[in-house]
Amino acid sequence: MDREDLAGRLGRLHTALLCDVLDGLGFRDSALGVDIRPMEGGQRLVGPAFTMRCEPMERPAAEPYSHLLAAFRDITPGAVVVMRCGDRISAMWGELLSAAARVRGATGAVMDGAVRDVEQILEMGFPVFSRGFSPLDSSGRQEVVEHGRPVRCGEALVNPGDWIVGDVMGAVVIPRDLVAAATEAAEAKDAGESRVRDEILRGDDIGEVFARHGIL
Repeated sequence: MDREDLAGRLGRLHTALLCDVLDGLGFRDSALGVDIRPMEGGQRLVGPAFTMRCEPMERPAAEPYSHLLAAFRDITPGAVVVMRCGDRISAMWGELLSAAARVRGATGAVMDGAVRDVEQILEMGFPVFSRGFSPLDSSGRQEVVEHGRPVRCGEALVNPGDWIVGDVMGAVVIPRDLVAAATEAAEAKDAGESRVRDEILRGDDIGEVFARHGIL
């Protein structure tokens, strides 16, 4: 499946649908967690994961940001940056990293820590999902130590190249080997839910509707 076509199809599906079909495919750990949310409700993101992992620090590194800067050179167009943060009190992500990621072609970022420069990021329209906001700088508190490896972000394990979809309900990871099946199943379920909704709204008994379609 073409990446651009896949991104467009996934972008029309909401995360609850995707979680449902992933459950059916045997992958029940798709949601990154209830605490990882968009900066504002209208933000959506979709794309293959580009992973980074941070570790906590007690003092500024001898060569600060060295691995972070190296990681940014490897970001490919269409990617979603997925970051495992080193703490939950300082902000590893802000306006300048959002600008740099966008220039590299990234479509958004998601992390299990905090973000800052909120107004500036919202103004540029770059979707960022996080646990919340913090004015504290990451310098001397956490540092990127590797990229391009599997990371646990929130409640889910994310491998490089897995697909990330985010909306107002949160963020979901779709394993690479399930993304085609999950997309097709979610589209079919979306059509089925539309039929169920129409039948309920016309006054059909909800139990009878469920018996006909098995969808609720």
